[in-house]
Amino acid sequence: MADKNNIEERLTKAIELKESLEKRLEKVKGTPREAEFKLQVEKLDALIEHLKKELEEE
Repeated sequence: MADKNNIEERLTKAIELKESLEKRLEKVKGTPREAEFKLQVEKLDALIEHLKKELEEE
């Protein structure tokens, strides 16, 4: 398994990216790009949950 610091760093970056995408999502609401941004946010949610589980297992 990856070491705890690496997982925590990846988790922090994923959360920051998600926050950034959510802000940009607000700007593209009602446009064709809205679905693309929602999908990216959903994928980041899944990654964040996965990383949190990895931390619990460490």
